[in-house]
Amino acid sequence: MKKAVFLTISTFSVICLLITVDLSAITGSDALAKFQGRMYSAGRMTGIIQWSTNGGPPYTGSFKYLAPNKIYIKFSSPSGKTLVANGRKLWVYDPGNNVCAVQDLGGGGSGGFGGLVSGYMGIVTSQGSGGYTLKLKNSDRTYSEIMLFLDSSFFLRKAVLKNQKGDTLNVSLSNVSFSTSVPKSLFDFNVPANTQVIKNPLQVR
Repeated sequence: MKKAVFLTISTFSVICLLITVDLSAITGSDALAKFQGRMYSAGRMTGIIQWSTNGGPPYTGSFKYLAPNKIYIKFSSPSGKTLVANGRKLWVYDPGNNVCAVQDLGGGGSGGFGGLVSGYMGIVTSQGSGGYTLKLKNSDRTYSEIMLFLDSSFFLRKAVLKNQKGDTLNVSLSNVSFSTSVPKSLFDFNVPANTQVIKNPLQVR
């Protein structure tokens, strides 16, 4: 009788364990969808952005974001430069060289990181109370592999993007606030007088 009771308890414990694992596990596609939803739901943000490429200098700046596709970055390293986009145009202003590049965006936008990862297949490589790590792949994209390091709410902390040649781009966000006021007028950049303007430097002819 005791043996039967023990087997029943053991079986019940295994079932409970399997149920717990099934409920707590998350698939790559589910994690990707949650990440995109989290990023798209951010109507406004402020914080610090850092990025670097292998072999290139690091960049650091304070950013302000307003949905959809509006971004303002004031660089502290290298200091002085400003990047502004309003969904229709992108300005990169360098007061040190008295130059401003103006790029037409065609009235649209990339959708930020949420849009960037559309079309990728992913797997969750780690998960816990501190967050998730998601590995994405798509050999047809400029970045064939993307690693996303997310917090427990699926918001981006860091991304590592790698192309077919093995070159990498590292991007991280910190000190992010969703409550700081962000005025719309900030994203319509007025080029200072007597500044050399270079239009559509990324235009492919």
